[in-house]
Amino acid sequence: MALGFWGWALTGQAAGVPVPGWPLLEHHVTDPLGRDITYYLSVAQGPPRPLAVIIQGSGCAALFHDREGAVNGRKSTSFFALGAALKDGRFTVLAVEKPYAGLPLGAKTSGAEGCAAEFNRDFTAERWLVALQAALADARRQPGVDPARTLAFGHSEGAVMATLLAGHDATITDVAAFGAGGPTPLFDIVAFAYLGGGWAHVGRDGLDGLADQVRAINADPDNATAFVWGHPYRRWSSFLRVSATEELRHAKARVYLAGGTEDQATPLLSLELTAATLLADGRDVTLRRVAGADHSLAVTPGAASETGAEYARAFAWFWQKDGSTPPPGPAPLRPEGKGP
Repeated sequence: MALGFWGWALTGQAAGVPVPGWPLLEHHVTDPLGRDITYYLSVAQGPPRPLAVIIQGSGCAALFHDREGAVNGRKSTSFFALGAALKDGRFTVLAVEKPYAGLPLGAKTSGAEGCAAEFNRDFTAERWLVALQAALADARRQPGVDPARTLAFGHSEGAVMATLLAGHDATITDVAAFGAGGPTPLFDIVAFAYLGGGWAHVGRDGLDGLADQVRAINADPDNATAFVWGHPYRRWSSFLRVSATEELRHAKARVYLAGGTEDQATPLLSLELTAATLLADGRDVTLRRVAGADHSLAVTPGAASETGAEYARAFAWFWQKDGSTPPPGPAPLRPEGKGP
């Protein structure tokens, strides 16, 4: 997908505001589209450390919210990957708030039906990329950040954005993408029509209808009120054109892919295609196939500990590059394929 760059004219603040109960500082920067972008950066301790950009999945839930009865005003979050990254403790962590994010407590978080109209009018892959780029540029100027190595880490939609960020920023040295997909999200849907899975209801006989739906989206690409598959046309017209495979081919980064054999949202076959393409290009790529795991990388439904172990494995992979000792982890469930 060819995405243009906007001219850089960023303004930010050097000092951040502490996030109650978290080793994070809240920062703000104005992006090239004039939006006030909120991002969170872990508190600097000791010498500068490599940076890990942790990108959330789909939906418009804010990264932090107030919880009734919280001790000492501690903020709450449902962004599990952020906590896992902070727990590792060996790199500086960056998380960026989606522009206009915010949902009532208890509302559905994975889709966009409950999101504010302002969020749905704004949110596209291109515009989200601009926000991430602006926050990343500002964060690299903050204390405690070593810009020589940067990990782009994401799960689901966040994984797609991690590949997109790496494809447009040659200084991203490492990408860890969980359930990123392959040629396009549309291929994922088509693959499930043959393989069975979360999109199996489309069926082989329904592929013509699927094509008609995509044509309808492309005929009205900026419509932020017409919804299909949990998101407005405006969002789909953007993300359907993003190829994780091609973005990673353009990137200069090492690549770590992970997917579950029972994933009902992104078929492992899509990740296999991406890994095979990168391997053929002579790239450094690792594919982690988690037997019996779902889209969250858990074998046992709802088992956050299993997902956390998979995240820790990716962080260990990030650190193997510089010779540091990774934390202990479970033995691989299946062999991992590594490029040269």
